[in-house]
Amino acid sequence: MNTGTAATRTAVARAWEPVLRQAGAQGQELGEQILALAHQIAKHRLSGPLTDPGRTPEHKADLATRLFSGRVDARIVELLCACVRGRWSQPVNLLTALHDLGVQAILAGARAAGRIEVVEQEIFGVSQQLHNNTELRRALEPSRRTSTEDRVRLARQVFSPVISPAAMSLVVWCVRHRALGGVPYNLRRVTQLAAALQNRTIADVVTAVPMTVAQEERLRIILQRRLGTDIELNTQVDPAVIGGMRIRVRDLVIDSSVRAAVAQVRDSLVG
Repeated sequence: MNTGTAATRTAVARAWEPVLRQAGAQGQELGEQILALAHQIAKHRLSGPLTDPGRTPEHKADLATRLFSGRVDARIVELLCACVRGRWSQPVNLLTALHDLGVQAILAGARAAGRIEVVEQEIFGVSQQLHNNTELRRALEPSRRTSTEDRVRLARQVFSPVISPAAMSLVVWCVRHRALGGVPYNLRRVTQLAAALQNRTIADVVTAVPMTVAQEERLRIILQRRLGTDIELNTQVDPAVIGGMRIRVRDLVIDSSVRAAVAQVRDSLVG
């Protein structure tokens, strides 16, 4: 991402923050509209015209207003106009920014309603269910045999009876939005954003055998000192790691497992 794109995202986020704060619990509805807006822009290939450097900022803002005024909340139209007045290195960056703003708005609405912890746990529960159910996970991934809306309907059938509307909106986005790593990656991204709004960081920890309470607490303290934030451990057991542990925090991966050590020795021998 270049300086122009980064600067635009920062400026838009700062301008949007007080609007979202004033919206309170209504942030959920605004977030859903932002995600629907991003979906329409992608579906109709509008990101190119809306970010065309050959058009003036006001020309692009006028286009955004003509396209969406009366179809979404006026605050969302103003947000989009602020976005398209800026500079983007690639049209897809506009969509990425709208996706982030939409997800964050839904989570902010949940926080204002005092339900962000519940939503975070519901999203984590969906992630765990997909981890344990390979057939369902594959059914929700992009495929030539099913359309995006078919997969969204399946997600609603499975999860809407057991999770809140806010969490369901986020799951629908996770199914619709294509990303490297698929639906599980999107779910993890949402839980990371939810944790960040609560000043916490999620650390995924994989060990060969379950950790004791004392071991978890020691690890939590070590990571808190290193990262400077409260840490929430997401622990999983995988006998394949053999010994040690594998830790993933944000973009940092620490692999001290025996399996990793064996692989490193094998690679060095091959080299």
